[in-house]
Amino acid sequence: MKPRSNPSAQSRRLAPEIAVLLGVAFLLTGCVSTGYLRASKDTPPPQSLDVPFAPGRLEAALNAVITYNGPGSWKRDAFWDEYVVTLRNPGSQVLTVSATGLTDFSGAVQTAGDNPWKLEKQSKTLEEKYRAAGITFARYTVPGVLIVGGATALAAATSGGGFLAGYAVAAGAAGATVVVLPVYYGTVLTINHFDKVRMEKEFTRRRIVLPISLAAGQTRTGSFFFPMVPSPRSLAFHWTAESGPGDSVLALGFLHDLHVKKADKPAATK
Repeated sequence: MKPRSNPSAQSRRLAPEIAVLLGVAFLLTGCVSTGYLRASKDTPPPQSLDVPFAPGRLEAALNAVITYNGPGSWKRDAFWDEYVVTLRNPGSQVLTVSATGLTDFSGAVQTAGDNPWKLEKQSKTLEEKYRAAGITFARYTVPGVLIVGGATALAAATSGGGFLAGYAVAAGAAGATVVVLPVYYGTVLTINHFDKVRMEKEFTRRRIVLPISLAAGQTRTGSFFFPMVPSPRSLAFHWTAESGPGDSVLALGFLHDLHVKKADKPAATK
């Protein structure tokens, strides 16, 4: 007579294998967020522009424009445009830059953002509006266009292999999912939080906070982050000094192909 099998014993023997399979399934669903990852290590440096504004009470220059997965990117899939500028006060009195604005092809003015995640939402909302209006919005511009170039290829999450190997070892040693799964989820939450905080710190480090007062002869280089808009028309700074207020404006005709395919270039609004 054959001995009867023990379902409970079989379940206990299969527990480690089940744990590993569950771990693989969870990893493949992308629990580790890709929204907070650094750009690829082979991303080229930003393309230098150094386009000066017209001479005036405020000396300014646009050094570079860093866009979605383009040269100079430091965050993967960043839904914003980073305008790197240099501001200089050539006068003998304090000058305060109080506001900046980016005018798009339609004449709408976008202000610089102070929160990366709100900027991303704003860019995605604008993207939907542009496409609804019949404009084929391009997160990155076709290869060969000045400034942006081709987009870098997306890579898999760098931490995926390490998690998988560690998960398998833990499952074999513990032999029970109740021990491993909470550890995995806790690790995922920690990684996501760490990556998010790291991105926020870099965003803050680069950003010029307005208003900013420049002493006589003082120079400041930093970034302003704007939502992604196609064919930006101009970048402007509003400043004040003892002699009165003023504006410094730079025409951005050389960025006319930014975020839009050439065949779908929007017509400027009069």
